[in-house]
Amino acid sequence: MNITKENTLLFLGDSVTDCGRDPSGEWYLGEGYPNMISSMIRVQYPEHKILCINKGTSGNQTRHILSRLQEDVLDNHPDVVTLCIGINDVWRFYDRPLTKKCEPGVPIDEYRINLESIIQQITENGAKMILLTPYMIDTNPAEPMRTTMLQYAEVCKELAQKYHLELLELQPLFEGLMAKGISSYELSADRIHPSHKGHTAIALELMKKFNIV
Repeated sequence: MNITKENTLLFLGDSVTDCGRDPSGEWYLGEGYPNMISSMIRVQYPEHKILCINKGTSGNQTRHILSRLQEDVLDNHPDVVTLCIGINDVWRFYDRPLTKKCEPGVPIDEYRINLESIIQQITENGAKMILLTPYMIDTNPAEPMRTTMLQYAEVCKELAQKYHLELLELQPLFEGLMAKGISSYELSADRIHPSHKGHTAIALELMKKFNIV
């Protein structure tokens, strides 16, 4: 995917993307992969004027992304959008009894409809997209939430293929690192929110997909 000298790169998603970013402005990108990518681009391509914007919002589901899509994404006219969404769509089915103030989970059929609408609106606005699949940093195939998460990841994969989008599959990425001896606790304390190492892995894989010219 080509990114040129004055492109705008927008990161969209939930807390995995948010990672402490400044919601009132564009100056602080948080402590996660958006900040890492912005730093790598700045250091490797100092002559470029690539603007990186973090529009991750903690707790978001596809429903929330749809509700803020115009203001947070389309009005910024990005050239490239990365989208990491779906974890809370699933998670709320499993932690809902303990967090009654949270939104309910998003059924997979609604998730598909929401995600497809997001993709259509962003691409019709002229942006290229990279989808990051939902994941759970757990290798136990009997873990119910992991099983459900992978079903939602399949929806991402199907829509990426349908709309000819770039795809970064995060479950295989993290499982590959664990297979090489990196503990799940090194990658995430709660099996969802990446550690610094986890964010580094995401940032490096995304950088491989960017052809900065």
